[in-house]
Amino acid sequence: MSSNSYSTVTKSLSREDYSRGKVNLLFDIDIMETSLNFYPKYNSHQTYLFNKSIELQKSGLGYRRISKWFNENNILTIKGKEFKPNHVSSILKKGKIRYERNTRTFKPKIESIRLVIH
Repeated sequence: MSSNSYSTVTKSLSREDYSRGKVNLLFDIDIMETSLNFYPKYNSHQTYLFNKSIELQKSGLGYRRISKWFNENNILTIKGKEFKPNHVSSILKKGKIRYERNTRTFKPKIESIRLVIH
């Protein structure tokens, strides 16, 4: 087997091609950004419930004890009801999803790069 060295370039560009504007570089850019979507913000009560739930969970309390703490301090759910463990679970789960959604970043993606010679 012989290893022939060859090039796939069929036409090389001269300085004249560049100076006369005969060369165009075409490409597509996909932009993904979190600010392109609308996500309603938490109101002050929702923010308080989320932050307090995280604080109590970090101190070692479970969902049942956190809901008991809210009820003992006469703090109601968003819908004005008494807290249950599943409410705390939902607040923490949805708050985490919201945080991840709002803090994610995207890298620009460049596709379909073509060099057009006129």
